[in-house]
Amino acid sequence: METVIKRGHCAYCKTAIRVVLSQGPHPKTKARFCLNRGAQLWTVCECDNKLRYEDVECSRRGGATPIYLGNDPDLFADGVER
Repeated sequence: METVIKRGHCAYCKTAIRVVLSQGPHPKTKARFCLNRGAQLWTVCECDNKLRYEDVECSRRGGATPIYLGNDPDLFADGVER
């Protein structure tokens, strides 16, 4: 099953954020947020690599992403019945 993020929805509030996810971090603030909930969706690593909130670590530097969601199934809620 496709995750909420891959369908273009915020993992926190489930609203449509495909446009925000495709924009990348803001060039001046180095961040981008969900317009509905205000959760941070993008950041920039100290090596200047763009990181989204579902990235575990930086692909260049290898350090942990400070805004990583973790593996919480409630945040990635795929509607799986328990």
